[in-house]
Amino acid sequence: MSSYFTPSTGRPSSFWETASTLRWDNLSAPLTPAVHRHLRNVYSNLAAMLAVSAIGAYADVTGVVTGGIWSAFAGLGCLLAFNYYKAASGRNDTTRKALLYGFAFLKGLSIGPLISSALYFDPSIIPKSLLGTALIFASFTLSVLTSPSRSAIYTRGLIATGTSLLFFLSIFNLFAGSSRLFSLELYLGLLVFAGFVVFDTQVMVQNAEVAARAAGKLDYLEDSMQLYVDFVAIFVRLLVLLQKKAADKEEDRRRKKRDERRR
Repeated sequence: MSSYFTPSTGRPSSFWETASTLRWDNLSAPLTPAVHRHLRNVYSNLAAMLAVSAIGAYADVTGVVTGGIWSAFAGLGCLLAFNYYKAASGRNDTTRKALLYGFAFLKGLSIGPLISSALYFDPSIIPKSLLGTALIFASFTLSVLTSPSRSAIYTRGLIATGTSLLFFLSIFNLFAGSSRLFSLELYLGLLVFAGFVVFDTQVMVQNAEVAARAAGKLDYLEDSMQLYVDFVAIFVRLLVLLQKKAADKEEDRRRKKRDERRR
C-alpha cells in the first residue's frame, strides 16, 4: 500500500504516482498465463503470511511470547528491511521472504492482545471477524479480476480523500475522546481499506502485465505484502467493531438490570 516499484523499472513506485503511470487502454486485456501464475504465487504467499500471523497471535494469547510495543517496532523494522532489498534479481528472495514472514509473525503478536480482549467478551467474535474479512476481501478482489475492463483506477481519488479524512479524524479524536467519532473512524477505515484491496489488486495485475511483456521480474512478495496489510487492517477494524458492539450490548443489559432493581 505504501510503495510499489521503483521508477527505474518503468513501473509505479507509489500509491500517489500510480494513476498517472497505468494505461487505460491496457486494462481490458484478458489475464495472460504469466499473470495467472503470478496471482497464484501472490495469493499462496498471502495465505502463508496469514498462517504465520495466526501463529504469532496464538503465541501471544497463550502467553508463549507476549507482544506489545516492542513487536510493533520490530515488525516495522522487518518491513523497512524488506523494502530495502530490491527484487532486481532472485538472489535475495530468501532473505526478503524471511523478513516478510518475520513481519507477519510480529504483526500477529501485536494484535494478540486485541484478540484476547475479544475472546473475553465473546469468543464468537473471532470467527465472525475472520469470515467478514474474507468475504470483503474476496468480493472486492473478484470485482477487479472478473471485471471486463478491470478499470478501478478511479478509486485512487476516493481512497486519497478517505485516507486524509481518516487521519484528521484520528488526530481530532485524540483530544475529543468521542465514542461516536471512534466508530466513524472504524467504519471509514473499513471503506478505505476495501478501496485499497480494489486498487492494490488492479495495480498488481497491471504491473504483472507490464513485467510479463517486458520479460521482467514479477515480484510476488511485494504484491502479497500489500494485500496482507489490507487484509489485516480490515480484520482489525471488524474485530474492534464487533467487540464494541458486544460491549455495548453488555452495558445495555446491565443498565436494564439496574433500572429493574430501582423499580
